[in-house]
Amino acid sequence: MKKTIHDVYGIKVKELIQEGQYETFQLHQSQFLVVPASHIDEDELYELYQLSQFMIEKREPYVASIVLTKENHLYFEKEKMRYVILKCSPYNQTRLTQLGRDLARFHLKGRTYPYRVSKTQRIGQWKLLWEKRLDQLENFWRSKIQTQPLNSFEKMFVESFPYYLGLAENAIQYLVDTELDEEPQPIDSATICHHRFHSITWNDVMCIKSPIDWVFDHSSRDIAEYMRYLYFEKQEEFKLSGYKFLDDYDRTSPLSPFSWRLIYSRLLFPIHYFECVESYYLAGETMKPILEDRMEEILRQSEHYESFLRSYSSMLSMKTRRIQLPSVDWLAVSKN
Repeated sequence: MKKTIHDVYGIKVKELIQEGQYETFQLHQSQFLVVPASHIDEDELYELYQLSQFMIEKREPYVASIVLTKENHLYFEKEKMRYVILKCSPYNQTRLTQLGRDLARFHLKGRTYPYRVSKTQRIGQWKLLWEKRLDQLENFWRSKIQTQPLNSFEKMFVESFPYYLGLAENAIQYLVDTELDEEPQPIDSATICHHRFHSITWNDVMCIKSPIDWVFDHSSRDIAEYMRYLYFEKQEEFKLSGYKFLDDYDRTSPLSPFSWRLIYSRLLFPIHYFECVESYYLAGETMKPILEDRMEEILRQSEHYESFLRSYSSMLSMKTRRIQLPSVDWLAVSKN
């Protein structure tokens, strides 16, 4: 890898160090990451490059820039894999005391991007993408029902899928109703978002806002995914600060009724379940036991997750009288 980087970029790398999931190296006080990018096509990579340059010009802190090769290409290939090199800005330990506020400011800047976006565009596409994903998993589920014998993961999947199918269909209907009932405001225009925004996306070890993680979408995507992450991965923290994150965001960039309802529709859609199933069937043998444990945890938490969905709804009606979330009938009735 060091020789390839030298040949392609003219950069002499003394030492490659593994930091989390990436290989990194230092040069003249700057830190660089070698990031796999085979899942991103060239046109999309160019859009991400343009978005990152825009955010750097807007003086957004910690945005990593994609380093161009000697031939002015955005990536290099090695052993049939595509990689980009990201240059990180210097890390300052005092950041991110209010993640909700910082994310709102990030979205406000991203919303001013003046050029057309096509490859990374996701706004207005949720219904189509969710339906496609649901159909694929339902077809797969039907094929598994026919197949014997089933291992323990497959048994969990086959037995639980009808419940998550119902939840996903509720989410899609909720999204459709939101788009029919509510008028989008200027705050609802597309901005720079993340595939999945977690507290580790702008991580505390090595602060990076990586354009490789970005999509162009409605800001509710990041808000909902952060809350889902907190709920599943850091429940104690969620109890203390889950809604504080929302408050900090709303104070910085007030959310519209359309936004509040989009957040809820996204929380209703069980992306955590879908990703666990999809990952299991793509994973190597070493990852499968981990994903089996993850599936057990998701199923064990299903009633708690329903409580979480109810609490979001009641929090909102207490917070402001002007937004009344339509209820999902079967969720509105608490289980004994």
